[in-house]
Amino acid sequence: MLKAIGKFIDTLPLAHLLSLEEAQSDTVAIEVDRFYDVYDLHNFQFIMRAVTASGAETQTELPQELSADGNYVHLTWNISSLFTTEAGTLFLDLVAYCYDGTGANPETDPPDQIIRYQLPPVEIRDIPKGVSEATDEDSYTAFWTQVRTLLNTHTQQIEALQNRIAVMTQEEYDELENPDPNVIYILTEE
Repeated sequence: MLKAIGKFIDTLPLAHLLSLEEAQSDTVAIEVDRFYDVYDLHNFQFIMRAVTASGAETQTELPQELSADGNYVHLTWNISSLFTTEAGTLFLDLVAYCYDGTGANPETDPPDQIIRYQLPPVEIRDIPKGVSEATDEDSYTAFWTQVRTLLNTHTQQIEALQNRIAVMTQEEYDELENPDPNVIYILTEE
């Protein structure tokens, strides 16, 4: 179990635990104090974010439960293959967030409180390669290597395209005074 000391979580037990392309092989328990300053973290959502050395990002929501004595929040991180798609350094970011208002829309409104835990990076071990290993272009590893290469090459172009797309109703579109000619508008019925 990883235990938070304030907002620091020592990841030494995970430093060399994970290997390239592992999926659901490890479950990590994390314990944080229930209260931070005036905040009851049992009311917060917890997200584990990860960024690879190449800049690829992933995240997952962590289920939680209170400890038997009610003083700690226990989080469960089931490490999926999304966290092990690339060998090398994996930078971790545990985020706790909360909305105060009942009318808040999580898709558009920023959280009212955000707490970030500091975790040292861990290493994702590469798959050992034999001296006489043949390269198979149809192999699973080769496929994911090609996918990662394409994504890394085109990430900026994809992000630029996503920033130029707006989904809205016909009524919302009609209310625009000056539609941006650089934006692709997708009109929906709802």
